[in-house]
Amino acid sequence: MPLVKAVWSSAARVRLALWLYAFVTLLVSAGTTAFYMHTREWYFRPLFAKDDRFRDLTNYTEKTAHLLGGATALGFGPPTFNYPAPAAFVLKFLLHAIPGHPIRPFLMLLMICVLGLGLAALLAVRGSAVKYSAAAAIGVTVLFGYPLWFDADRGNIEGVAWAVASAGLCFFLMGKYRPAAVLIGLASCVKPFPVLFLLLLVVRKRYRDAAIGALTAGLVVFASFLALGPNPVKAYAGLKPGVARYVDIYVEKLAPPDEARFEHSILDGLKSAVVVIHMRGLRPHLELSEIWALRDRPGRASKVVRRLSKIYPAIAASGLAFLLYVFYRKPLLNQMTALAVAITLFSPSSGDYTLLHLYVPFGATVIFLATDVASGETGFSYSAMLALAVIYALIFSPLTLMMIYAGDGKLILLIALVVVAARFPMRSTHLGGAEKVLAS
Repeated sequence: MPLVKAVWSSAARVRLALWLYAFVTLLVSAGTTAFYMHTREWYFRPLFAKDDRFRDLTNYTEKTAHLLGGATALGFGPPTFNYPAPAAFVLKFLLHAIPGHPIRPFLMLLMICVLGLGLAALLAVRGSAVKYSAAAAIGVTVLFGYPLWFDADRGNIEGVAWAVASAGLCFFLMGKYRPAAVLIGLASCVKPFPVLFLLLLVVRKRYRDAAIGALTAGLVVFASFLALGPNPVKAYAGLKPGVARYVDIYVEKLAPPDEARFEHSILDGLKSAVVVIHMRGLRPHLELSEIWALRDRPGRASKVVRRLSKIYPAIAASGLAFLLYVFYRKPLLNQMTALAVAITLFSPSSGDYTLLHLYVPFGATVIFLATDVASGETGFSYSAMLALAVIYALIFSPLTLMMIYAGDGKLILLIALVVVAARFPMRSTHLGGAEKVLAS
C-alpha cells in the first residue's frame, strides 16, 4: 500500500506540473495577444510589424538569383549576409528552386518537423499514467509555442538549422551516434552555434564521431566556397564585408528598439544594462524614444557597448567553459538542456527563433517526467518540476508586455533554466541508447 500511494503521489505531482505548463503558456500567450489588440502599440505586438513579415528570407531574393557568379554580391550592401557560406545555397533553394511563394517550402518544413517531433513525444508517453497531461503539454507546444511562430513570421533559416539539429539529437537519443554527428555538423553549416551539440559526443569520449561531425561541417563549408567561386580564398574575402557590416550594426551598437525586445543573448543583456545605467533606471518609454540617438551618437554609453563587444568572445568562451565544468558529469538530459541554452545565449546577437533549440530538450523532459518520475522509478523534486513548468512556459510564450525588456526577461529565464538543470539531476532510463550507455 505505501508503494502504491507513493506511485500515485508521483504521478499526481507530474500531472499537476504538466497542466500548469500548458495553462501558463496559453494564459500568457492569449493575454499578450489580447493586450496588444487592445492597445495597438507596436512595442506590445508579439511579432514584428506586418510589413516586415518573412523578410529574413525574402530580402535575399535578388542576392541569390545569380548565386554562382561569385560571393562578392552576397558580401556588399543590404541585406546583410552574415551566415556561413552553405546558408546561401539553402536560401537559394527556398527562394528559387520551388515554384510559388518562397515562404511555402519553409513553412512546410517547419510544420513537418514540429509535427514529427510532437508525434514522437506522444508515442513515447502513450503508456504513461499521466499521458493526457503530457499530451496537453506537447500539444500546446506544437500548436502555440512562440519560438515556432516567431521563426515562421520572420522566415529566418534558424528553422532549417533547428530541423536538422533536432533530427541529429533524436538519433543521438537512440544511440545512433554517427548519423547524429553528421546531422549536427550539417546544421552548423546553416547557423554555427548548433555545433555545440557535438560536445554531447565529446563528454562521452565519442571523439571519432565528434570529429566526423566537425569534418562534415568543414567539408560542406569548403565546398560552398568552391561553388561560390572563383576560388575559396576570394569567396571568403567576398563574404567578409557582409560580416563586418553585421558586426557594426548588431554587435558593436545597441540593437534597434523594434529588434532589441526579441534579442536575449548575454551580450544583448549587457547592452541593456548599459542603457538602464545610462537612463538611471528602468524607463521603457523613454528608452524607446532615445535608443536611436544612443546608437549613433558618440558618448559614454556607445563607447561602453563597443568595448563590451570587443571582450565578448572571451566572456562567451569563459561561460561555455564554466558550463562544461558544471555539467560534465550530469545526466544526458541536463547536459542537452544546458547546451541548448548555450546555443541561445552565447551568440553575440540571438533572436527569439533560437529558442527552437529548446524544443527537443523540453520534449525529452516531458518524457522523463511522464515515464521515469510518474512511475516512481526515479525521484525528482516537486519544486524542480514546478520551476521547469513555469520557466519553459514563459520561455515558450511572448513576453512583449515587458516592452523593450522582453529579451532581458528571456535571458533571465534561460539562466534560471540552467540553474535548475545544474541543481537537479534528470537521469532517465527511457530516453534511448545514449543515456543507457552513459549509465553503464
